[in-house]
Amino acid sequence: MFRCVAVLIFLMCFLPCPAMAEGLLFVTLDNAPQAYIEDGKPVGFLTEIVVEAARRAGYEAKVRIVPWRRALAMAEKGTADAVFNAGFNQRRNEYLRFPETILITEKIVAIRKAGSKAYLGYDFSGAADLVVGVGRGFFYGSRIQQAIAEGLFKRIEEVPNIDQNIQKLLLGRIDILFADYYPVMKSLSDSNMLDKVEIISNPETGTPLIYSKSDTFLAFSRKKNPLAFNLVNAGIVGMKKDGSYKAIIKKYIDLHEGL
Repeated sequence: MFRCVAVLIFLMCFLPCPAMAEGLLFVTLDNAPQAYIEDGKPVGFLTEIVVEAARRAGYEAKVRIVPWRRALAMAEKGTADAVFNAGFNQRRNEYLRFPETILITEKIVAIRKAGSKAYLGYDFSGAADLVVGVGRGFFYGSRIQQAIAEGLFKRIEEVPNIDQNIQKLLLGRIDILFADYYPVMKSLSDSNMLDKVEIISNPETGTPLIYSKSDTFLAFSRKKNPLAFNLVNAGIVGMKKDGSYKAIIKKYIDLHEGL
């Protein structure tokens, strides 16, 4: 009996366990609620999703939040295993492996003051009557940028951040503002303003109108072994199928129906 127990203990020493899991370093930018620092630790729904996907694949992932250019440079040099919330382009594809699995789709919505009649159609109908707030230097996708460049709106007003845009909206100085859905919902929730504004919705379906979309990914450095790339992204697919992916997002923001 003693000999059998000794053999079993010996064999267990060679089995993989969480403490022996290979480490991965994921980097990204500060962008609440997707990824940000709270009490000195990286949090956010994308942070949780990529760490859990790595765990399911047998890896122990650490997340580091750095300026965006540094995050890309770390992945290019191979000092980071992967960068997340990265959009695809040909230059990045030279040094990053992009999966078929989308990590998140950034969605640009239009927000108006609660009870306002201001309306912007998906085809930008009504644009000529609207004063629109935007973030200085922010890219809203080719459709919106083209509409701005063509002068379709009554006037465009730029501010440095979303909080200033919301204040201008409540004061009636702008009619609507464009914003990335996830960060603006986080900002409105944190400032208890969800009841003071509303997202412009499709009058037929009641779901928010999405004026522009941009897919982002968990992209791995081409200087790293492709095994983790395949396994971790498979973990994300599994999380989407079993519902844990959306459950994590809902921990941070209340999702509108259809999103």
